[in-house]
Amino acid sequence: MIDLLPIFEKTSAYRTVAGDKASGRLSHAYLIISADKESLSEYLKILAKLILADGDARAEKLIEDGVHPDVLTFPENGETILKEDVSRIIEETFLKPIESEKKLFLLNIGDFIPPISQNKLLKTLEEPPKGVHIIIGATSEYSLLNTVKSRVKKLVIPPYDGETLKEALKTYCPDAERLNEAIACGDGTVGKTLSLYGDEFLDQTVETAVDTLCNMQSSRNVLEYSVKISRLKDGIKGFLPVLELLVRDLNVWYNGGGNTVKNRKYIKRLTEARGFNAGATVSIAERITEAEKRLAANGSEQAVTEWLLFAILEEKHKWQKL
Repeated sequence: MIDLLPIFEKTSAYRTVAGDKASGRLSHAYLIISADKESLSEYLKILAKLILADGDARAEKLIEDGVHPDVLTFPENGETILKEDVSRIIEETFLKPIESEKKLFLLNIGDFIPPISQNKLLKTLEEPPKGVHIIIGATSEYSLLNTVKSRVKKLVIPPYDGETLKEALKTYCPDAERLNEAIACGDGTVGKTLSLYGDEFLDQTVETAVDTLCNMQSSRNVLEYSVKISRLKDGIKGFLPVLELLVRDLNVWYNGGGNTVKNRKYIKRLTEARGFNAGATVSIAERITEAEKRLAANGSEQAVTEWLLFAILEEKHKWQKL
């Protein structure tokens, strides 16, 4: 297991909770936002140790193993917190802690939690019993009701820079060249970097992204490229961060920052393709961000893919005319 503490403790999210604890002003509810779905549970455990263990090795071990009596993790089964989970959470908040003065509830909602579950949780989020703290982990805030967001202290774990990831993962990823490529094509999260490092289809995803940018020239090509993207190992979800990197590199190149291009292997092909300039790359980057939001809001992968491909064509053609 990778120890995330050395990089997590440098983030403002971790430092905020540490500061709240040191000052005796812990919030009754925190919302931790991280795009790293694979690492969310570990981040929640680290915060549980910070709040509850006070450096006690036994308490930390119990939290790590998921058996500390005063730290309850949800969902208990499956990937979504259901009404039944919320009923259990509410019941448990009224039971006194067994080993400490606090009781923690770690809610890993990932990409989605049903609105009915959110509504049922509102009163507990607003006024939990004394000593109860709820930490919600989510990949984005788009699936959360405003009434939930108004009752929690929101903290964001931003993407890590390349050097931070390289230092954190070099022991676990001994192939330095492949690690660099995984970092360059990733989204700044540990989970995605590890996934790409171990992905034998990484080169295929990158090649598809380059091919899309360079050779998709009209709306007649959209279906063809939509099918190509859907056949990738992680579909549009794996395609977007790679595409985003390539477009970012293009923008850097057109603005005179050739020395800071991350993926030099493809920059010549991209700069020789028709339809790109500094303005086009900025606009396409905005469309990619919008596609990511649509996916996070549980949009259809096929619909999002086709919307993005048409958007790329639209921007290329628009900026060619200017």
